[in-house]
Amino acid sequence: MKNNIYTLLNDININLDEYKKDDFNDIEKKLIKKNIRKSIKKGSKQRVRRKVIAAAAIMAILAGMSFGNTGAYAISKINLVSESISSFLGIEKNLEDYNTVIDKAVIDKGVTVKLNEVILDDNELLISTNISSDRILKDYETWDSEMTLYINNKKVKFTGASGGIEKIDDNTTQEVTEYDLDSIKNMDLSGDLNIKIVYSKMMVNHADGINGTWKFEFKTNGDKLKLDTKTVNLDYGFDIENGNKYILEKYTDNDLGQKVYGKIIDNSDNKEIYSILLKGHDDLGNKVIFDLSRERKDDFMLKYENVLVGNLNEKASKLMLTPYAVRMPEQSGKAPSIDEYKKAGDEFTINIK
Repeated sequence: MKNNIYTLLNDININLDEYKKDDFNDIEKKLIKKNIRKSIKKGSKQRVRRKVIAAAAIMAILAGMSFGNTGAYAISKINLVSESISSFLGIEKNLEDYNTVIDKAVIDKGVTVKLNEVILDDNELLISTNISSDRILKDYETWDSEMTLYINNKKVKFTGASGGIEKIDDNTTQEVTEYDLDSIKNMDLSGDLNIKIVYSKMMVNHADGINGTWKFEFKTNGDKLKLDTKTVNLDYGFDIENGNKYILEKYTDNDLGQKVYGKIIDNSDNKEIYSILLKGHDDLGNKVIFDLSRERKDDFMLKYENVLVGNLNEKASKLMLTPYAVRMPEQSGKAPSIDEYKKAGDEFTINIK
């Protein structure tokens, strides 16, 4: 019986919506409340409450079972509480009209992966996950993974990714990653999409790889967010010191944030690498920064930097911006500060209303 239980624990799917508050007792409630105080930083109270109830229900299920240390620890260390994507990214918007909540955990090889929610933003897929195990993470350590994505049964190669990772507790990290799906321009991403995500390796700081299978299948739809996205066409270019020309093509704005897209004309005759940003203010006097989020050989994307300057003021109607550039270190090291960027062009205006 014990071996069968271990087998189940190592390949278990947990649907958080199946559990109710009545499934746990007062002792388990106190344990969950203790976990909440340690783990929650911010976010919707209703979201948190649903996840707390689910966590307690799982603890109640385990109360009547007898496990060895490995199996019991695997379940007890699942941190079911996570920040929503909006809270994680510091966005003061309710994204419930656009997100697909998964709340499902899969355990394999002693590592738990919980898929929290996803959002399809045109040709970008945001994925929020929690990863944990019995390993105690040091201050500088975080979990990362290797993932394969399928859309409508077709394997998709994403051409870039950006995002952030933060530790929830000593065993768990939460990651929100935005995957660039620009390589599938010929694929119709409208309507309900069948998504399959398969994680094949879990690592700590890109090392100590653990091979396994953590698979999730669900449907998502990005039509409403695309419909609610405002686009302003741009026609502005500037040159940087290595000879490359950057041309700004469009500005987009939705509840996930603001972005500027453009293309690169490569005139460089050397291998110097530069980074760019847009810096300025809105017509109300608030500081505005767009930082480089993704750059390929021929194109790039800048994101509004709400962490540094706060969310864009909804009453603003114009953005007055100036391009800046900086040469990146040839060897890996400390990234240049914003003050080290040099002006690379004249000020221009985006009429965002």
